[in-house]
Amino acid sequence: MDFDIIFSHPWWLLLLCLATGFIASAVLYYKNRMNEFSPWKLWLLAFFRFATVSLICFLILAPLIQLRITNQQDPVILLFADNSQSITIIDGESGKTFQEHLFTLSNELSKDYDVVVYQYGNQVSIADTLTFEDKITDISQVFNTIDELYSNRNIGAVVLAGDGIYNRGINPLFISSNQLYPIYTIPLGDTIPKKDILINRLQHNQITYLNNFFPLEITLAAKQSGGSRSRVKIIHEQETIWEQSVFVDTDNYFTTIPVELQALSVGLKRYRIEVEPLANEISTANNISEFFIEVIDSRQKILILAAGPHPDVGALKQALEENENFEIEVSMIENFQGNINNFDVVVWHQLPSTKHNTNELFREAELRNTPQLFILGTLTNLNAFNRLQTGIQVNIRAAGFNDSRAELNNNFTLFQPGNEAVELLPKFPPLQSHFATYDLAPGTQVLVNQKIGNVATDYPLIAFSQSSGRKTGFVAGEGIWRWRLNNFQRNNNHDAFNQMVSSIIQFLTILEDKSFFRVTTDNFLFENQPAIFETELYNKSYELVNTPEINMIITNEDGDEFEYIFGKTNLAYRLTAGIFPVGEYSYKASTTLGTDYYEAEGIFTVSALNIEEINTVANHQLLFQMARNSGGLMAYPDQLNKILEDINSRQDIRPVLYTQYQYEDLINLRWLFFVIMIFLSVEWFIRKYNGSY
Repeated sequence: MDFDIIFSHPWWLLLLCLATGFIASAVLYYKNRMNEFSPWKLWLLAFFRFATVSLICFLILAPLIQLRITNQQDPVILLFADNSQSITIIDGESGKTFQEHLFTLSNELSKDYDVVVYQYGNQVSIADTLTFEDKITDISQVFNTIDELYSNRNIGAVVLAGDGIYNRGINPLFISSNQLYPIYTIPLGDTIPKKDILINRLQHNQITYLNNFFPLEITLAAKQSGGSRSRVKIIHEQETIWEQSVFVDTDNYFTTIPVELQALSVGLKRYRIEVEPLANEISTANNISEFFIEVIDSRQKILILAAGPHPDVGALKQALEENENFEIEVSMIENFQGNINNFDVVVWHQLPSTKHNTNELFREAELRNTPQLFILGTLTNLNAFNRLQTGIQVNIRAAGFNDSRAELNNNFTLFQPGNEAVELLPKFPPLQSHFATYDLAPGTQVLVNQKIGNVATDYPLIAFSQSSGRKTGFVAGEGIWRWRLNNFQRNNNHDAFNQMVSSIIQFLTILEDKSFFRVTTDNFLFENQPAIFETELYNKSYELVNTPEINMIITNEDGDEFEYIFGKTNLAYRLTAGIFPVGEYSYKASTTLGTDYYEAEGIFTVSALNIEEINTVANHQLLFQMARNSGGLMAYPDQLNKILEDINSRQDIRPVLYTQYQYEDLINLRWLFFVIMIFLSVEWFIRKYNGSY
């Protein structure tokens, strides 16, 4: 460590400081006679006065001290070991043997370098011992951890041990290619495929409706098993409800089996898929998979009532039938004999009309606050429509109709009609709308306005209002069947039109949650995901509060109960209940606010995560490429001395010297204060001792 004095003023000011000290000393001691002080005392006193005044003047100029500190940073060697299940699936003993070799290498490197050993799999953490129990492998997390923790460190090398199999994250070959340090890889596992048949993937819905058939796709894979036969079974409530034989005709077999199952009862249903093991199969753990599906009986019932036959009705029915959440009934008004209270949404096509008396139906729908969608047309009785007070008044200006195209309103916020629909709406053919003006109640939002010819108006073409908790939709023209045909003409499908119609009905059917106590969680979890609950509690004014304590009881399939207390956030509550074993769970949260008691119940499921058992063939080529691209090398577990020798022989893995500069005001040095005090004190003592003033 050395230092310099930095002076921000011109250096000639130092001469002025010395001159000031000389003048102060001369003025004081010029009057002293030789008979008062001996010559050496006079010169000594003059020196003290000169040094003191000059030093004080110099400090007033605020000079800085620059300290230059040189430090040495030894290289860090980072060891990362794969802690996932795939390491021991093929050979359980290889993992234990490798662990001994790895820590031996760590001990040898620690003699000359700073060494840190990590494990990776689900996440990266310090490795005291390896368990090989992680359910997933994300090698890219290794390099993310290095960037976060060692961005300013002298990284000598990274040693990565694993089988090269990854099932989460970015391809490690891409993310490792940009690193500035050599990567040494230790390949584990076996690159030779072994005899195995497994469930590669399941695709299924998470929710279905009572009595519906729901699709299931079972993807099977088999390796080195050509000529073998097996059988796939689906088991529900201890009974086999479906099975099929499978013939494996090649050593690299892959097939997808479509299955349709019927939901016969309401609730959370658990299904187990089993593949009959083959003789001498390497692993049977991947022959079994389970999935959960929630069966509900709450499909939205949609009634389309029309003043008469019209292609719009067919277009609406076909679009809504694409959504399995909807149950559609279509009727002409004169034929309708049902109870309107049995439906969740009513679509009034050109109703009220001039030919039919629908006052009683409208009254029943209003009493029940049934959401509704009005489609106006040539048969609509506009005077009767205006009396319904839907939030939109249509004021006829003259007889006749306009050809009105759709002009999207970018300020619409109630729902998203779909990206395709947003793009195609302005290109759709025009609807026939009345030659009229429109009055909108406060709070009415317009999805699309009318564009008549080349003139964009503020007349609504599709709009929505809400009054007294009742939602109402409004289409100010007939002819939307042309939109469906035009969608098919442009894209060879009806997806944009279907999505838009479905979004409109979904918005109308969604009820706002007015409860004072709400608990939300993810109902479908994997066994490595924690169960997290978010809770909101409202007072009678619908203001968030979090003063009372909230208790929760989680119950598993065996009836065992686990009690929890929610933690408080800013204005709400949060509970991280932890990780649960595979199975079905129910929960009940409860609290008391004042004299009111609240409860909220629900269910969630935890599914097995078998990703590590799907691919058991090691990818040593990936590890070799990572090492070669970075300037390192790949060495097998019994050749770890090669890594040690190569690291020790490299000229780029050496300590790094770096210099730091520190700055401090010279006036802050305490010893200067004591020097000045000593000078003044000695001068004062000598003068007083000799009887001078």
